[in-house]
Amino acid sequence: MENTKYLTVGALTKYLKYKFDQDPYLTRVFLKGELSNVKHHTSGHIFFALKDGSSVIRAIMFSRYANGMKFKPEEGQSVLIEGRVSIFESSGQYQIYAEKMEMDGIGLLFEQLEKDKKQLAEQGYFSKEHKKPLPKYPKTVTIVSSETGAAIKDMLTTLSRRYPLVEVTVINTLMQGTKSRQAVIDNLEYADALGKDIVILARGGGSIEDLWTFNEKEVALKVFDMKTPVITGIGHETDTTLVDYISDMRAPTPTAAAEMAVPDQRDIMERLTQARNFISDRIFRKLDVGRNQLDALSSYYKLKNPDLLYDQQAEKLVTLKDGLDDKMQQSIRERHYRLSALKEGVKYNTPEPAIRRSLEILDDRKSRLDRSMTIRTNESKHNLTRMVESLNSLSPTNVLLRGYSYTTGGGGIIKDAADLQPGDEVQTTFARGSIVSKVTEVNEDDRNQK
Repeated sequence: MENTKYLTVGALTKYLKYKFDQDPYLTRVFLKGELSNVKHHTSGHIFFALKDGSSVIRAIMFSRYANGMKFKPEEGQSVLIEGRVSIFESSGQYQIYAEKMEMDGIGLLFEQLEKDKKQLAEQGYFSKEHKKPLPKYPKTVTIVSSETGAAIKDMLTTLSRRYPLVEVTVINTLMQGTKSRQAVIDNLEYADALGKDIVILARGGGSIEDLWTFNEKEVALKVFDMKTPVITGIGHETDTTLVDYISDMRAPTPTAAAEMAVPDQRDIMERLTQARNFISDRIFRKLDVGRNQLDALSSYYKLKNPDLLYDQQAEKLVTLKDGLDDKMQQSIRERHYRLSALKEGVKYNTPEPAIRRSLEILDDRKSRLDRSMTIRTNESKHNLTRMVESLNSLSPTNVLLRGYSYTTGGGGIIKDAADLQPGDEVQTTFARGSIVSKVTEVNEDDRNQK
């Protein structure tokens, strides 16, 4: 058997890789699809798969390309990829080597939706405390939806079947397309101004693009600002839009929204029947109890003979009166004893003896003070007399009365004859009167000359 015509697996793989690398249609390819099995390697490379509804292709983006991207690739994102297709020799699988990646149109919308959802959640727009309660028995309901859709018919049928008393107002609204956002906002504002009990914002199923109006941040904020409670029923049960997080009640479908808005008349009738039966049962029980009590009272022996009731009460009254008299007398005696005790206490604690003792002490001290003052006065008089006598004995007048005199001249008393000269005038004062004389001769004391 000739072996030269057989190729190894590696040789075939290299040949195919060469063909791939040389094909101009494979060196620059443009693909769009959904990211799957995304893995961010520590080296900065990104390994992932790109898939659509029928096929999957493996892909890799090296770090030199990945570092320049404006977003982080994540599972489920719709992207547009530019790169080349080649074969990875080790596994023999073909894959795309991505060089550029950007979000697809719907992918960009999802990215913005996640940002809006995160922002509104952090600001508390989804909190239960902002949810307005729904009235239990609404009289009026406003539906904001498209009149041409099948959902509106189902809702009207459901409302009529469940609660025929409710008054329904339908506001025809554009629910998809570029103009639908402003149309929904305007009609929600109009519905809120009507002042109805409940507003239902509903749309039947469709693609995510068809439902995107209800992922718009402006529409969600309008729902939040409404004074009327809002029930949202957008798409199918698996569809959850941004307005569903903010509305006061989220229903999985438009029909379910109508069911949540009003009670079921069958449930009301059943509750009314139960209430009627309960009330009737309670009334019959009350009547039976009252009838039994009436029978018992009518056969009571004292009611047949009313004097027994009077006699018993009269005796009871006497007993109570006697007891009251005894208590009054006892109370009076107790108060009399207390009063006597208080009088004795006051008498024992009277300040009269203390006042008398104080008066006696005061009289004694007054007498002692008077005696002391008399003694001090007499002593002072005696001392004054002695001092007057001493002063009199030293008085110049008394000296003159004893025959002495004094001579003045030159403005003062003359004590020394040497102070005078012949011809000087001097004045001599006696006990009675004075004389003026002129000096004719001065004789000095011989003792002074010595």
